[in-house]
Amino acid sequence: MHHVTVFRRNALAGALAVAMLLPLGAIAQTAGSDGQAQADNAGVTANNKKPVTLEKVVVTGSRIPRAQIEGPTPVTVISGDQIKAQGFTTVYEVMDSLTQVGRPETPPTWGSTSVNARQLNLRNLGPGRSLLLVDGHRVADYPMAAGGRQNFQNYNNIPAGMIERIEIVGAGASSIYGSDAIAGVVNIILKKEYQGDDVQFSLGGATRGGREYGDLNFLGGRAGDHWHVVYNLERSHRNALWGRDRPYTDSEADAGYGAWDYNARLFGWNTYPGLALNNADGNYIAPPPGACGQFGNNFALRHSQTVSTTGHTVNTADVTDQGYYCTQPALFSNWVLTPGSDNQDAFVAGDYDFGGGLQLYGSAGLWKTTGTSNTELPFLYPMGGLPSGFYDQTSGQVISNYFRQLTPQELGGYGNTHDREQNWDIHAGLRGTLFDDRFSWDFNLGTARYIVHEYYTGLNEQGMFDFFFGPQLGNTTVNGSTLPVYALNSQRFWNPITPAQYQSFGVAGENTASSRLDQASLNVTGDLFNTWTGQPVGFAGVLEAAHQNYRLSPDPRGNDTHFGDPFQDYNTGGGTRNRISAGTEFRIPLASMLTGTLSGRLDKYRDASATDIARTWGAALEFRPFDSLLLRANYGTNFRAPDMNYVYKQDSVSTVGIYSDPFQCITNNQAACPAVQHSTYFAEHSGGGPNLLPESGHGWTYGFVWDLPWVDGLAVQADYWHTGIDNAIDYVDMGTLLTDEAGCRTGKVVGGGPYLANPPGSAYCQQVIADVKRDASGNISAIYVGPINKTQLYVSGIDAKLTYALRTENWGAFNLELQYTDNLSYKERTNASDPLVNTRYDRVASKVRGVLAWHQGKWDATLYGDRAGSIRANNYGGCQILANGIQPQAGDPDCVVYNGRTKPWIVWSTSVGYRFNDKVKLRLGVTNIFDNVGEIPYYAGGFEFIPTLQGANYNGREVLATINYKLD
Repeated sequence: MHHVTVFRRNALAGALAVAMLLPLGAIAQTAGSDGQAQADNAGVTANNKKPVTLEKVVVTGSRIPRAQIEGPTPVTVISGDQIKAQGFTTVYEVMDSLTQVGRPETPPTWGSTSVNARQLNLRNLGPGRSLLLVDGHRVADYPMAAGGRQNFQNYNNIPAGMIERIEIVGAGASSIYGSDAIAGVVNIILKKEYQGDDVQFSLGGATRGGREYGDLNFLGGRAGDHWHVVYNLERSHRNALWGRDRPYTDSEADAGYGAWDYNARLFGWNTYPGLALNNADGNYIAPPPGACGQFGNNFALRHSQTVSTTGHTVNTADVTDQGYYCTQPALFSNWVLTPGSDNQDAFVAGDYDFGGGLQLYGSAGLWKTTGTSNTELPFLYPMGGLPSGFYDQTSGQVISNYFRQLTPQELGGYGNTHDREQNWDIHAGLRGTLFDDRFSWDFNLGTARYIVHEYYTGLNEQGMFDFFFGPQLGNTTVNGSTLPVYALNSQRFWNPITPAQYQSFGVAGENTASSRLDQASLNVTGDLFNTWTGQPVGFAGVLEAAHQNYRLSPDPRGNDTHFGDPFQDYNTGGGTRNRISAGTEFRIPLASMLTGTLSGRLDKYRDASATDIARTWGAALEFRPFDSLLLRANYGTNFRAPDMNYVYKQDSVSTVGIYSDPFQCITNNQAACPAVQHSTYFAEHSGGGPNLLPESGHGWTYGFVWDLPWVDGLAVQADYWHTGIDNAIDYVDMGTLLTDEAGCRTGKVVGGGPYLANPPGSAYCQQVIADVKRDASGNISAIYVGPINKTQLYVSGIDAKLTYALRTENWGAFNLELQYTDNLSYKERTNASDPLVNTRYDRVASKVRGVLAWHQGKWDATLYGDRAGSIRANNYGGCQILANGIQPQAGDPDCVVYNGRTKPWIVWSTSVGYRFNDKVKLRLGVTNIFDNVGEIPYYAGGFEFIPTLQGANYNGREVLATINYKLD
């Protein structure tokens, strides 16, 4: 039965695609009679003075123009004016506020390979499973993959000042738009008509400090008898937010108290070293007196001590003294919380009407962005390939480990990373009509290029080692072992060096990435013939061709002891993809109150993947029992071709020495497992997957839209949605691999809770255990990461919206809109034999968004609220830590299961505008009125601490003043 079902669906999709060309053959035969009928109908309408039908427009989710605002697929629309009134300064900010959107799991902070870019996580399915269109056309992928692995489109570089409106379809639409449209489609419509010239200036920032913002936007347009043009220039700047701007989160010791183990509770958090030498026993060699204080606030003297335990008893008298070292009390001070950006944008669009329904049109946009970020500055440690375990002539001791952090004062600056990018997008086309205007056609050619140059402060570990320890001075025998001999330069190691000395070994690097998209499309729309209902069958057909390529070009010096980027990543790859596509859509009146829609599409790929041909189809129904009520439902198949980075990423090997090892943390009963420097190092092997299968799936929605007749201006709507994905592609990165390996080995997560993501003994568990190589002592020696085809992923939920418009004689006009999404389930399994596991509460399960707008004369005001529901807190399902800092294990009589959840994240914002005259308008806005900042959960440890997947941040209240001046 399964094979029969697949055959029927494929046959239907193919038939619909072929049928796109058939209606043109019948047009000549029916044009005359239908044209006369239209003329007769027009006469009747004029004589009877019936209401004028609304002009038909194309709404995202369908290629067929329609007069109704609502159709068979739910569409959310946000205007450019609403974006400004609600206080958003970028497209990503407004998109991230939508109830259908979850936070991406790769925030642009620590270790990011895409600092400038922002991803959209529609339906929590990940950034690669939604499609971004600008004016109905695809855009070039951001050339640097998220987390070094996944392609996506950037929502952060589109100029907000040019937006007419944004249309969002939160349901699969592959039968209309092809690959990527599994979770939905976002279509950003830019301004095409404008008269006069306007200047807008904005200035603001966070009241807690940081994130200073300025924007200058020039928008204008001109028109003649047969032409018009619109143009835009925008320059904006946003300062970064650093750990030093929020000092309550600049140290490892700011972790929630539940993450403090018994040693930390007795002696304080063992913060990360800044200057440290370890002897043969692993204990610290004491710094010279006053050494730590010479580096200002960067370092402080730290006494490292531990105690033993017996069962659940801490033996406070059994203290092991590990010596003194210089620690970094504010390790995260110079790490970025939100990157800075500087944007220079230009856009021009216009058209020329030749008459007779023929128009030439085109647009060109150039977006330049510089992003600023940073994390840890260069440091010396025994990276693989450097000496580890040697005799030091200076101290007369064996050195088993060492660490030397460089400071901003030594570098002569903060050593920030700057990502400079250029993105241009050019389109030109012709559009016109056929057969007495019965059909409209649109032929478009477009090309887009995206280039990123990333400039960073690199690591020259060998150069640093030579600077501080000098050359090898031979060998010697210590306790029967032959060790190399070096001589520590104590003056350099224990004292600040000068920027000039740093330049003797310091390195800077440049990574380059580029992507390109060339595309052509031909769209034909119109009415075919009337059905038995007397209404015409609407038709749309599309032919598309596209060529994509991308290239990752890291610094040619590679990644070794002489040169590496700050995270010792080395991502290489590149390739091309060609695609031709054909699709068709029919809107069929079935009865006076019932309309059906059928769509089908065929996509043919030519690349190194196993995609080849993808066929998709969709069907929808609209039932309008009376004018104020719409009942709707749709079903469709979806697909997604593997990311080009998944397919073409080249094999690479990186040496890792600073990492989190959940298996060891679970074995040692640790409540938290932050990344630390280990005395052993391993090789991380990564690469692409040219044999990956395309993701395939299905989706459906059903619901209603009701304009309540007994309350003027009140409307409600609700829709249930479901999306399923087979062969879901997931990148098993280092963090995922080590977490799953630990869970599959022990059946636990860090903190002692049960591991539920995958059944122990499953094929996936066997694979991840095999992909982590450990030596006899349990230390990691190598790992293998990369993309795999998982089996199934199902998500479902409910969207609801209420709108109310009230017009009063003396108090002005009020508009209220409430949106609500409940993500009912997020079920996934890796193998067909695995149970479906619902991880709904690992993400935000519900979101609410509300806007109240008011307008009276020269005044207007907007109140905006956003609520993201709680999520499971760190250590959920694990044992609560005891008062003395010991972590019990599951099954222990002292284990009390922790079921903590974070608080909902709630933000209220407002703006007030006043128009002085026809030329000048002032708006004052406050985002996050009550200065809400993310709270550090009780068991949270590690950088950022707060639950960013919930949308929480450290920004706090921000104010913004905007003045608009109309030049003419």
